[in-house]
Amino acid sequence: MVTVANPRLVFTKRPPPGPPVAGEHLVLDTSRTIDIDDVPLNGGFLTKTLVLSPEPHMRDRMRDPSIPSYSTTYTIGAPIVAFAVVVVIRSEKEGVKPGDYMYGQTPWEAYTVQPYVEGRCNFKPEEWAPGTYNFDALVLQAIPDPQGAFPITRYTSILGTPGLTAYVAFEGIIGEIKPGETIFVSSGASAVGSLVIQIAKLKGMKVIASAGSDAKVAYMKSVGADVAFNYKKTSYDAALAEHGPIQVYWDNVGVEALDAALEAATAQAKFVICGSVGTDNTPPDQRYRLKNAFLIMKKRLLLRGFIVPDFLSQFGAKFYNEVPALVAQGKLKSEERIIEGWDNAAEALVDMMKTGHDAIGKPVVVVGKA
Repeated sequence: MVTVANPRLVFTKRPPPGPPVAGEHLVLDTSRTIDIDDVPLNGGFLTKTLVLSPEPHMRDRMRDPSIPSYSTTYTIGAPIVAFAVVVVIRSEKEGVKPGDYMYGQTPWEAYTVQPYVEGRCNFKPEEWAPGTYNFDALVLQAIPDPQGAFPITRYTSILGTPGLTAYVAFEGIIGEIKPGETIFVSSGASAVGSLVIQIAKLKGMKVIASAGSDAKVAYMKSVGADVAFNYKKTSYDAALAEHGPIQVYWDNVGVEALDAALEAATAQAKFVICGSVGTDNTPPDQRYRLKNAFLIMKKRLLLRGFIVPDFLSQFGAKFYNEVPALVAQGKLKSEERIIEGWDNAAEALVDMMKTGHDAIGKPVVVVGKA
């Protein structure tokens, strides 16, 4: 018998518009223990959590279930369920063995008997708005042991959801491009934006990228952006007027950036609508309203919103065949901001949802060792 502490991050209360508050909406529960030798597996397997991956979509999952959106919601009183890297400790499941690394949706707790029960949404499509995606369907998948080629944390950044986001939308929405075409990437220093910059350069595109600090401008240039600007010092309109026009826009923020991109776009340009961090924490009646929407018709623009599962079956295998090797060879890079320990998990998640800071790199929370 080996009884150990089993801390977990619990979703205790739905936040109003704005970032959640650590200690109020997200509470670390350290009261639980687990016998890792004898806990019943019931045909499943026991995992130990190694790395947590705070991501923007988690804010949407904190909303009231009555508000339509693209995702299922969190359960009050249950642990947060989100992406993480885990290692298998014990297994009764065929094809899963101790020592295997896995990545996917899992409760944010130190140890979990999989498939998890607590925190899982009892998903019935007829009870949700059309198009709602059941995030519990993103089950844990085996990932290769990098064996020193790169840190295991890469699986929560360039080799995880952020990397998949950039890759599958390039394949599924942007598609074929002509060398020399120009792409504008907002929030280009983010985990997704920085990989979009790098993929675009590999495809021979000119890249314009924006962020909200000089440190982030320097980072965007370091990963290949031809033109990088601080939108707090140079307006989107001014930067795109000088360095455009653009044939592709990768939108991570919405607001003024999207309006400026509509103005700078050539006829039949493609717009990848990936995120809306500019309004994620803004009450609906205070959100920015587009001024240039009329140009969508006049320029015959293609705008497509998406989430990774829209293209995962088509391009997921291709991503894992190509991108890990490029990372190991140093041809694709990512910056991670490492936060240590369960005590800092809630604050790391909250900080990720805030905009306007100088922090560079995908936040990852290391909570265990294999």
